[in-house]
Amino acid sequence: MIPTGDAMTGDTARHDAGPAVVTGWCAIALGAAVVAAGASGGIAADSVPLGLAATVVRGGADLAALLVAGAALAMILAPGRVPGAGRMLIAAVPAWFAVLLVEAVVRSSIMAGESPATVRPADVVGYLTGPAAGTGLIVAGTATLLLLGCAAGLPAGSGHGAGPAVLVLVIAVAGAAAPPAFGHAAASANAVIAVPGVVLHVAAALLWVGGLGAVLVLARDPVLLADALPRFSRLAGWSVGVLAVSGLLAATARLGSPAELVGGAYGALVLVKIVLLAGAAALGGLTRRRLRAGRVPVLAWAGMEIVLLLAAVGVAATLTRTA
Repeated sequence: MIPTGDAMTGDTARHDAGPAVVTGWCAIALGAAVVAAGASGGIAADSVPLGLAATVVRGGADLAALLVAGAALAMILAPGRVPGAGRMLIAAVPAWFAVLLVEAVVRSSIMAGESPATVRPADVVGYLTGPAAGTGLIVAGTATLLLLGCAAGLPAGSGHGAGPAVLVLVIAVAGAAAPPAFGHAAASANAVIAVPGVVLHVAAALLWVGGLGAVLVLARDPVLLADALPRFSRLAGWSVGVLAVSGLLAATARLGSPAELVGGAYGALVLVKIVLLAGAAALGGLTRRRLRAGRVPVLAWAGMEIVLLLAAVGVAATLTRTA
């Protein structure tokens, strides 16, 4: 599903995604979240600062989960040969936990009708122990603490062994899926369909987007890429299928009728997300055909695909808030 690019030589992938690069991709996703929230009415005119804060922290939590998943997938696709994956994991997990703490404060301030600066600890506790959405944050926070333990147990110079990496991936899926699953999905009249659909949707998204990021790192080493690309190509194909089916289930459970796709803010966001994911899937499919034909694409193809996917992540963050 993913393009290769101009490769650099080297026996081991020693290159990490630099902070500036990671920050750039994150800015794209957060920007998409803010634009989607504003265009759909997800940010109320009388509470713009809180609406922006809630959108950014939710998108930030999703992005941290993607970084964790990408680090784990790099270890799985090229065991022992991507030392930067362990460092990314150690950096991303605490960041994820910190964003969740900020989100708890922002959410509790919205519920209490106060500024985040004046929120009391009792308000935060009340939010976390009250609505189901608070439970989702508790589950996500617990997942990040478990991930800290996994990261601490990784060998120095990491990436060795897929076992711990698979565990990291499973916990990351649980942590990323908890807020939407305990929020709008659980509150849906068709929760029996919506909740499993959301969990599968999040898992597929983490595998596709996180795996894409891992492959972009591996693309600098032609030897590693030759080993990793076929595995990820199969994984991405299954992820796209699961993403489509689970997204349809989740949307069906949330929307009363197909007419709501064009008659409301939530439906409009669903349509935008469908277009973005379809565009990314089309790029991936085109790349796959080029590879089979022996034509090597450039990294620009991967860049376009990941821009569309990160924009979809931003829209998903808004959907979580507006549902």
